[in-house]
Amino acid sequence: MSIQFDTDQVQYKSRSVLGQAQIPGMAAWLMKKGIIKEEAQAGGVLVGIVCMNCILIGLVLYFFVF
Repeated sequence: MSIQFDTDQVQYKSRSVLGQAQIPGMAAWLMKKGIIKEEAQAGGVLVGIVCMNCILIGLVLYFFVF
């Protein structure tokens, strides 16, 4: 006896579960400014911005604090 799950019909996005069809604010702003074309690209752009900020903070701490 085995159990099989149909994973094609399962959606894990909270907006679809809650019935909210709106795009998150920062992704909508990036799309409005023309920086990205799709919502899926927003994650990569925002992760890149966070990484650049972490590097900048590290450089500032290294050269001005330590």
